[in-house]
Parts: sequence; structure tokens; C-alpha cells
Amino acid sequence: MGLIFKDIVDDQQESMMKTMHIGNTWEFRYFKLRAFFYGAVSTVTGITATAITDYCIYKFTEYSGIIGWLLA
Repeated sequence: MGLIFKDIVDDQQESMMKTMHIGNTWEFRYFKLRAFFYGAVSTVTGITATAITDYCIYKFTEYSGIIGWLLA
């Protein structure tokens, strides 16, 4: 590694860093997209389960829902 002038080792290291950066960029994008997808599916599933549970408590018991059941 030259202090002032670049040599062949510097060029190889720079080329490797560019290749790794491009590869990681796509991996990070895919990971973020996958994490967003699983997060959205989990959120919708949780909301649906809560709504079904609340309706079942309201319909089949004398409580007014989840909050009424928890506070009773």
C-alpha cells in the first residue's frame, strides 16, 4: 500500500469493497423488505385474533369485551 501513489494492491482492495458493497446493498434491501412483510403479516394477524377474541367474549359471556373481562 503506497502512501502517496496507489499500487495494484490498493486497486484490488478498492474493487473488492465495491463488489461487497453492491452485494450487501441488495441483501439489505431484501432483508428490509422481508422484515417489513413479516411485520405487516404479524400485525394484521394480531389485530384479527384480538378482534375475534373480543367478539367471542362479548357474544358468549356477560362481559362487554376484552377490557371488561380484564377489569372485572
